[in-house]
Amino acid sequence: MKAREIQEKFLHFFAEHDHLIVPQISLVPENDPTLLFTSAGMVAFKPYFLGLEKPPHPRLVNIQRCLRTTDIDRVGQNARTLSFFEMLGSWSIGDYFKEEAISLAWRFLTEVLDFAPDKLWATYFASDSEYPQIPPDQESAGFWQAVGMDRGHIVGLGHKDNFWRAGNVGPCGPSTEVYLDRGRSFGCGKKNCRPGCDCDRFLEIWNAGVFMQYNQTLKGEYEPLPFNSVDTGAGLERLAMVLQKKDSVFATDLFAPLIDKITSLSKPVNGQVKNEARLVNLIADHVRASTFLIADDVLPANQEQGYILRRLIRRAIDAGDKISLIGLEGLASTVVEGYQFAYPYLFDKKKRIEEVLSDEEERYRKAISRGRKEIDLVIKAGPAQTKTKITDPVIGTGSGSKRIISGKEVFYFTQTFGLPPELVKEEFRKRGLVLSKMIDREFVAAQKEHQQKSRSDKKFRGGLANDSGRVVAYHTATHLLHQALRQVLGDHVRQTGSNITSKRLRFDFTHSQALTEEEKAKIEKIINQQIEADLPVSFEEMPLSRAQKKGALAFFADRYQQDEVRVYKIGDFSKEVCGGPHLKRIGKMGRFSIIKEQSVGSGKRRIYGILI
Repeated sequence: MKAREIQEKFLHFFAEHDHLIVPQISLVPENDPTLLFTSAGMVAFKPYFLGLEKPPHPRLVNIQRCLRTTDIDRVGQNARTLSFFEMLGSWSIGDYFKEEAISLAWRFLTEVLDFAPDKLWATYFASDSEYPQIPPDQESAGFWQAVGMDRGHIVGLGHKDNFWRAGNVGPCGPSTEVYLDRGRSFGCGKKNCRPGCDCDRFLEIWNAGVFMQYNQTLKGEYEPLPFNSVDTGAGLERLAMVLQKKDSVFATDLFAPLIDKITSLSKPVNGQVKNEARLVNLIADHVRASTFLIADDVLPANQEQGYILRRLIRRAIDAGDKISLIGLEGLASTVVEGYQFAYPYLFDKKKRIEEVLSDEEERYRKAISRGRKEIDLVIKAGPAQTKTKITDPVIGTGSGSKRIISGKEVFYFTQTFGLPPELVKEEFRKRGLVLSKMIDREFVAAQKEHQQKSRSDKKFRGGLANDSGRVVAYHTATHLLHQALRQVLGDHVRQTGSNITSKRLRFDFTHSQALTEEEKAKIEKIINQQIEADLPVSFEEMPLSRAQKKGALAFFADRYQQDEVRVYKIGDFSKEVCGGPHLKRIGKMGRFSIIKEQSVGSGKRRIYGILI
């Protein structure tokens, strides 16, 4: 069964059971500051689970492209781990719960995909001593038995395996997952081998139900949601692997053309390169992920989404060098060709994708060259003169003494030049230097120290391109726009996201219908009246609870520290919790004009505005 056929069967089955097929969102979620990427299908539906917005239908289904950064280092190490994948997902928003979710899962797997019932196992959340506040799921096991699963195939596990959340805050709950028994030949040989074992015998093929019952707060507390919901997800690649009777996701029809292309562009090494197949798989995954990220307008950078893209590309380059691969850009067209039917926009962005891959490879090779020269300078100058300012110990006391290279010094080169740690260590080895026995631990410590410093130094951005005067003016204008919208349209309006550059603002808000020309004119008039009045901008720090009692708008309250927030006032017109930055007065920001207004989903609108 080809991968696209699996998708069609999935959508058709749930549509027949009254689920509305909804479109995908970008790999970069627009209005969720807790996530770098769309890591699961439910990301777009958080407001529904929280009861903040009404879904277009209580039952939903779709296919969602996803990216998970936690698995990047594991890609190529086994037959099933990917950074980018397609998720088959279905949802119940305050409609059915555990019993029907389990029934639907069983019917789809056994009746539509023809899995043998005696090969299927299920897990559920039994309890966890580290999370005593979360009660065990006492119902799911019984529902699995009721649909026909062998009682001995139902396993209770803890929080790590059977409790799910997207990000550090938000909707979450216990889960029940379906595993396929692939047979003893894949196993560890232990008598008690079952789901939860680290071997390859039991493969998770579907999270048949995350039972959304709680909202996890910043303090780690689990508050009940206003109603119970269900979130399911199955990785297309894994289903394709087992249904196509392959031993690896990289052997499925989703990857076969790309694997062939990589092989054709590489020089045959006939087993001379260690783990050659793993390197090919890593390249395939990373190039596919990079293609989709670039198509969703992510560019290589040193932070946030761009840093992950840069890391994926450079890891692929390193792996490609080991098998003498001729460039990455030649692989992008194969990804586009394989996916353009499902994702037509890829074809339009093909040239751009190839250019970004080529430019980043050129930039990386220059960085490697600079890094090697710096390593030579470090060795020549000695620890007292090096730019890294590290006073490493030396071995011995004579002229032949050798300095020990620490993990902190390795981190300097990875941070400054973007080089992978293993490449840096190998360059030092080639030059005859000794590596510290604690080098990996020292590297991690240096990395954590840098991350802590970066967090403390990081300025508030909140959708801002930078902190220039023009961008700050546009950010201040969003407060005016927010209040004007509420005055003209009603208090149901709330901000759901924004994106600001030096040329325009983009503002997303809740509203069920398009704005009339009269409404737009009223909004512009209200805003420009405040600008003409040259209102002052001030702020006061206070507890969030007090800010809300005083009537400050705080629709992104979970983004801020709960003990102390800033409430920004623009005269007596606007009062809103925000992290800044803002103008001190608004009289010189320019005249505001709405240039575009459009729908961005059920119950959501988007305004593009400029300051003239």
